Amino acid sequence: MRLKPDLKENSTLPEVNQQAIDWLFKLRAEDISPEEMHEFAEWLSQDSSHAFALGEAEDMFDTMIVAANGLRQKQGQDQPKPKPVIEENIHSAINDYRGAVVNVHNSSNRFRYWLTVPIALAAAWLLAVLSIMPNQAHLLDTYLSDYHTGTGEQRDIALNDGSHLLLNTNSAVSVDYQNDLRLITLRHGQVRFTVAKEPQRAFEVKSGGLTIRALGTVFEVYNPENDTVRVAVQEHAVSATLSTAQLSETDSTVIIKEGQQLNYQGDSQLPTPVTANLSQIGAWSQQKLFVNDQPLKEVIAELNRYRNGRIFIHDATLNNQRIMGVFSLANTDEAVHTLSNVLALKETRMGLWWVLLHR
Repeated sequence: MRLKPDLKENSTLPEVNQQAIDWLFKLRAEDISPEEMHEFAEWLSQDSSHAFALGEAEDMFDTMIVAANGLRQKQGQDQPKPKPVIEENIHSAINDYRGAVVNVHNSSNRFRYWLTVPIALAAAWLLAVLSIMPNQAHLLDTYLSDYHTGTGEQRDIALNDGSHLLLNTNSAVSVDYQNDLRLITLRHGQVRFTVAKEPQRAFEVKSGGLTIRALGTVFEVYNPENDTVRVAVQEHAVSATLSTAQLSETDSTVIIKEGQQLNYQGDSQLPTPVTANLSQIGAWSQQKLFVNDQPLKEVIAELNRYRNGRIFIHDATLNNQRIMGVFSLANTDEAVHTLSNVLALKETRMGLWWVLLHR
């Protein structure tokens, strides 16, 4: 629960200081999300005055807590140690001291100047980490997996039954071979499965709420960790079943035949398989990106999977520019250069990892 005084009404606080106060309460709350941490890092790195304002906010709230405790003492109440998250029982006291807070802002010389540089550096570091690490990277999944790949890496794994797993960039799998079942858990990423025939032991893949059972030889599963799972079959067929089906087994299982794909959106019902463009879907295994009339934003998002850092599009009007072609995934810089030439765009490189495409 986030409680904060209303300092906007009848106060003379500059906007940047009000923003700092808002962020201070969010940072001290127990339910701050990763998205809010990213927003905070961006805000803090925008200008050095933001870090200074955060230091001022810290001083102001220290003063308010002292004032609130003084009010308790006058009322004969106990004085518990201030907690990291300001609680409701001092909220009214903080509001009573609004005027004092504004005066503190205007006259205090005890602001924490020493916080400015380290906070700014920490914000820059946090923003850099969030921008460099791929969206698909999950350190815990990678740690718990039996096999995994890094950014831009592909890896062919031979299992002890003769089956092969071809892991694409940023993928992680766990293998559990039992007497009557060969079970693969795709934690995240994209894997092509070439299954060795072994009738006495089924071959299953679990990922994103689906259980996929091999009825043939070659298929791939892509789990980008956004509540979608794509299953494409290159040879023979597979069955797909909801792992936690609330429907009957017949209603919750579909057969995906050779040349088809299933696009599961995390619903309680499986969609009907559709015809797949296997050349486009499987081009990654040859380290190629096959693009057939797709918007630029989708092409950039796909290239970002294979590189440390990020490619940004400056002008949002370019996002829906239609693209066709074949691009290298082994050298994404070459792909970016090709795109910029075709679309008459400029490339601005910011450090080692960021590329901005603009007019």
